[in-house]
Amino acid sequence: MSSQEPLRHLIIPGALFPLPQGHERQAMPRLPHLDALLRRLRQDSVIECDENNPSDPAELATARALDLPSEPGKIPWAALETNTIGTPCAWLIPCHWQLGMDHVLLADSALLALDEEHSRSLLASAEPLFREDGMDVRYVMPNAWLAQGEMFRELSTWSMARATGRRLTPRLLANTPVPAHAALLRRLQSELQMLLYTHPVNDARESAGQLPINALWITGAGVLSEPHPPRPDVAVENRLILAEQAQAGTLLSQAIAAHHEAWRELDADSGQRLLAALEAGHQVRLTLCGPARALSLNPLQPGLAARINGYFKRPKLNLDGALARLWPSDTPHQD
Repeated sequence: MSSQEPLRHLIIPGALFPLPQGHERQAMPRLPHLDALLRRLRQDSVIECDENNPSDPAELATARALDLPSEPGKIPWAALETNTIGTPCAWLIPCHWQLGMDHVLLADSALLALDEEHSRSLLASAEPLFREDGMDVRYVMPNAWLAQGEMFRELSTWSMARATGRRLTPRLLANTPVPAHAALLRRLQSELQMLLYTHPVNDARESAGQLPINALWITGAGVLSEPHPPRPDVAVENRLILAEQAQAGTLLSQAIAAHHEAWRELDADSGQRLLAALEAGHQVRLTLCGPARALSLNPLQPGLAARINGYFKRPKLNLDGALARLWPSDTPHQD
């Protein structure tokens, strides 16, 4: 972000750390900049995502902030993130499926630790299958290949965050209104499974005690008709998500401590910038994102603030109170 452009909208995915059922949530550490912000903010809007929504709250909040198409499942992330204009495209994510009789379960991608050498080897073997069906696929990073082709224009895809651990049916895995494209995707997925089953990369992974890569997850499909201007005034702060992924498989206490440390780092950086923008007179927005909700907050209007504080003695919002509003929708909360 340019130092000349004030931060006006801060989006924080992963704000609500996932705890085992029945585990009591700890109080958040002291975060001076975010605490000061929240004392001057009020709830403005909430995005709700039930279990059948293919996009998570952070995706929808970010798409709306960036003025992207924001229909759930049809946000063109691959096109945006690679500046691909006019050509339908999607991300292909090497992944592991646990196969059931009539469904698959998607393993947590944070546990796969796929490196560049193995990723490129898998792509070299899979690429001819895509080329035969009129798709172009190229390597971008170990856990993401860019695929381009007409079938991605109307394809509805699930984010990995929403899909991990749930029962995924064939229809969900090829959700497109074009029957020929749906049939092609189902056939392609079957051929990929057979190709990857005996791949040397998977022999090496299994020998090392790692899960095999036996499928490709398609996500972020769609098309952008024109270049999308950058938005330096909007920041998506992924520090909490990265901290959570880095602690996958560790002790719960260790993971919570890392999550709290990421909050402190975020507060000292993005939190400080957003508070500075507010104090300089800019209209700012803070969006906290959990697995089922995204809560957006705006500054209190002076007259409204006086009436609320003077007449109703409403307590000022703090981070623990804001995070409580990200709990599932059956949890009571006050607006």
